[in-house]
Amino acid sequence: MDEGDAARRVKLVREALVLVAASAEEQEEWVRRAGVGVDEIALMFDDVWRLGEGLVPRLQAIDAVFSGMTADRTVDHWSVSALAEDEGWERARVLAREILGR
Repeated sequence: MDEGDAARRVKLVREALVLVAASAEEQEEWVRRAGVGVDEIALMFDDVWRLGEGLVPRLQAIDAVFSGMTADRTVDHWSVSALAEDEGWERARVLAREILGR
């Protein structure tokens, strides 16, 4: 995924959340302007939800890796050399790449 694709996805998620969070009057205006049914609000959210489907567990997995590294005081996980040598950093990279690949 390139930066442009990632930026578009972020924009879509933001637009869907802004619409869902909008007042009833704002939503009504959006429905009229877009010329669609009210259900399109939910369908738009469903579309972006699918873009992010599975992200939360992977984000939690990255957080767990970093938490484990912090708790492990036997190794310096936070050195420059650890970036290339530490299994935790490699695991975090793999998980992050999986997310970005979605």
